[in-house]
Amino acid sequence: MGQCRREKKHVIELIEGTLIEHYSKLWSYGAEIRRSNPGSPVKIGVNSMPNGKTYFSNFYVCFEGLYQGWRDRRDANNNIFPTAWAVVCVENKENWKWVLENLRDNLGMVNGFGITLTSDQHKGLLEAVKDILPTAEHRQYARNILANFRKRFTGVHYERMFWRACKASTKPLFNAAMKEIQLLNPAAIEYHMEKNPKY
Repeated sequence: MGQCRREKKHVIELIEGTLIEHYSKLWSYGAEIRRSNPGSPVKIGVNSMPNGKTYFSNFYVCFEGLYQGWRDRRDANNNIFPTAWAVVCVENKENWKWVLENLRDNLGMVNGFGITLTSDQHKGLLEAVKDILPTAEHRQYARNILANFRKRFTGVHYERMFWRACKASTKPLFNAAMKEIQLLNPAAIEYHMEKNPKY
């Protein structure tokens, strides 16, 4: 079995190239971004090969007020367009702070006033947003919340009620959905209320 795995890896490297080959193109990629998108800031703050554990992070930012030009940015497939992205060796508070500082400075966000960030529930990111963009609205993806919820409360009924609460367009509809969850299991509603439904 080990030989098959090695051969498969070798064939994939022949077809797609190795991590080292891809990584060596990073500086050319940065130069191409600068050439094809004048004014786009590109910072490459590394000069050695990473250990292969690389995290890719997208940031989707919704602007209000002064930043009308960035609002509802869509790509050719009508998906949300990434405003910025970063590749770091580890997701931690320091790296998140660096990314958010660059995002803040390049987009003129000052302290985050009038901006909504949507992200997963990574603890380092939550803390970095509080430090770098303290007045920004910070929301969390419902799918991440649901994934954590499923670990403690399994079943299709929980999931249906969760989505009903998420999609509620008024406070009474939200409260009705939460009441259904409470009737099914009071511990489930306590779990949700710990997370602050606003987010």
